[in-house]
Amino acid sequence: MFSLPDLRVLEVAAVVIEEGSMSAAGLRLGITQSAVSQAMKRAQAHIGASLVRRDRRPLGPTEAGQALLTHMREITLRVGRAVEEMRAAAARPEREDLRLGMIDTFASTVGPLLVRSLMAGSIALRVSAYSGLVPAHAEALMRNEIDAAVTSDPMEGVDEVTPLPLLREPFLLVAPIAWADTLRDRPLDDLLLEHRLIRYTARSHMGTQIERHLRRLRIEHPQTMSFDTSDSLLSMVANGMGVAITTPLCILQAAVHRPALEVMPLPATGLSRTIALVTKQGGLDTLAARIADDIRVLLRNWTLPQIAAQIPWMARSVGSIVLDPLAHENAACRCVAGGSTRTLDEQYNPN
Repeated sequence: MFSLPDLRVLEVAAVVIEEGSMSAAGLRLGITQSAVSQAMKRAQAHIGASLVRRDRRPLGPTEAGQALLTHMREITLRVGRAVEEMRAAAARPEREDLRLGMIDTFASTVGPLLVRSLMAGSIALRVSAYSGLVPAHAEALMRNEIDAAVTSDPMEGVDEVTPLPLLREPFLLVAPIAWADTLRDRPLDDLLLEHRLIRYTARSHMGTQIERHLRRLRIEHPQTMSFDTSDSLLSMVANGMGVAITTPLCILQAAVHRPALEVMPLPATGLSRTIALVTKQGGLDTLAARIADDIRVLLRNWTLPQIAAQIPWMARSVGSIVLDPLAHENAACRCVAGGSTRTLDEQYNPN
């Protein structure tokens, strides 16, 4: 196998050629003239040719010496660049393979932007993204099948997880656009006496959350149709099968049905869902906060403008959806508007 020459002796020889003197080369390199002489001998022995013309003062390079000088200058530049690149690489956080679970509404609206950002930045070398229902992600996280989950399940009571809140979005009432005038400004229990409520299935976290809210309001309504996905649910509404309770992200996910839908504030206030990035403690502790920050930037720059475009009456208050990094997912999100303090849900319900 080819062995590299002693670059140090070649460097000394190049300095001798540049300086035209062994003594001057020694002073520049901080070594004795004897050491310079020994290095010159070793360099010439390795190359098999004289590198300087000793019959001249200052010493002049031979053809071989001139070639050595040219190449050593190039090698020095390349080594300098290599060292700079290695230092820059060392300063960057380690990239790793990331297994990320995402609820369907997030996966189809924010997911593509997030995966691109993670792989283009300094966080993930490869990303495996798994969409689906909330319970599946909670189980996968606890079994170490995924590293993190973007989920609406706070996993309360589970000590081993760390949730980082991302956004809190209000639930909205969605109806066929032809029914808008007859439904607006009416109590929820009143309008449900006349129209079928199309539900999310009980195995979905949203379905469970909505059912709890209806029980708090003491609203009983027959369950006739239920769906796992927002696309299927809103397709039924768009085709006049009934009304539904959903969220802005779900409306973005099923944007193809938006022209046939009327989106209104939910008559009874107090219902919203929080989406958080949840990781197991000791897993992505150093990266989780950076991933959450990336998501919040994407939400502010891309998702919120889309929500404002799809639901114009939310345009003035949509910025409050994204949660501050220090917010606790169970804390009430409050803001000051018009001189009075209002809850997030009150912002989205002008009644």
